[in-house]
Amino acid sequence: MADLLSNETFRLFVSTICVNLFLTLIIEVPLAFALGVRKFRDIETVIYTNCISNPLVITIFFLMLHFQVAYAIMNCAIIAMEILAVLCEGLVYRKHLPRGKLSPFALSLILNAASFGFGIVLDLLGL
Repeated sequence: MADLLSNETFRLFVSTICVNLFLTLIIEVPLAFALGVRKFRDIETVIYTNCISNPLVITIFFLMLHFQVAYAIMNCAIIAMEILAVLCEGLVYRKHLPRGKLSPFALSLILNAASFGFGIVLDLLGL
């Protein structure tokens, strides 16, 4: 447990969250705009929602890596976390975004699939 709280580990954790959130926003904000989310306030909703959900998912993933959770369990947990992120973000979008051509859950699914897919590509490229 002491290693988890070390300065090096904490710096790695914070930088991981920052980089992942930054990449997520770079993918999801322009895509949300392309899908019809145009008002500044609505784009803010997409940003703020990701500022809450993304660090939570990354934190759980980081802890699973740190505690060397079995690969199969980690994959199941990642799928479960992504489904929960889509559902939770969809609920936020349903409440705070105006009705558009897409349902809020479809919007959430598309945005999350795009950023998740981008992350997989980066991982496969070793970046």
